[in-house]
Amino acid sequence: MTNNIDAAINQAAAAAANIPQEAAGDNLPATASAAGTAVTVGKPMGLDDAMAGAVVVDEWLKVSELGLQISNKKPVLEEIRVRIDMSDVNFSEVVKYGNPATYRKTYDRVMTTDGATWPQALSEARAVDPKARPYKSADINLELVDDVQLKDEVCSAGTVLGHSFSTTGFKSFAKLVKQMDKAGDDPTTDTIEVTVGYIEQSSNGNTWGILDFRDYKLVA
Repeated sequence: MTNNIDAAINQAAAAAANIPQEAAGDNLPATASAAGTAVTVGKPMGLDDAMAGAVVVDEWLKVSELGLQISNKKPVLEEIRVRIDMSDVNFSEVVKYGNPATYRKTYDRVMTTDGATWPQALSEARAVDPKARPYKSADINLELVDDVQLKDEVCSAGTVLGHSFSTTGFKSFAKLVKQMDKAGDDPTTDTIEVTVGYIEQSSNGNTWGILDFRDYKLVA
């Protein structure tokens, strides 16, 4: 009897080893079905899984060569003062391709936000544009420190603005991170107040804007 049990276990383990990684998925234990073929057993999602990449904001902060804009509201702004909890930043990679542009994003370099594998998304992007390459990005929450007077309303202090960095936009955030690191502050856990403005960019006849982070200070 013991030999039969050991044989069944060995058979199940061998079958599990032959399952392609794409089919089995990462970190999913394999077990034997009644028919002797390996099946995968999923692990229940936890809070960390559910919150990965979650963005909860009141408005979106846009930027162009003309300035900053809260959602689609007027006017454009020169700068705002915000509070950023650096532990709440969600880092990602994005690939952009096609015209009009398609964006595919991953927070773990395994799966995309639309349910494909990251290698699959990169392959599809390069099939359309052989020069398509992933770029670093992040989703950040910016909490207004002061009221902002808009054309038809006031955007109150405490309003949380969301922003996702474009192809060239992440470099400004990386500059802020390096400033904090050089000053001995922790860019992974500290909360800061910082003035956010914009910088005009141009290339190949196109112009656009990226965020500019100025004069940060730690929030106790």
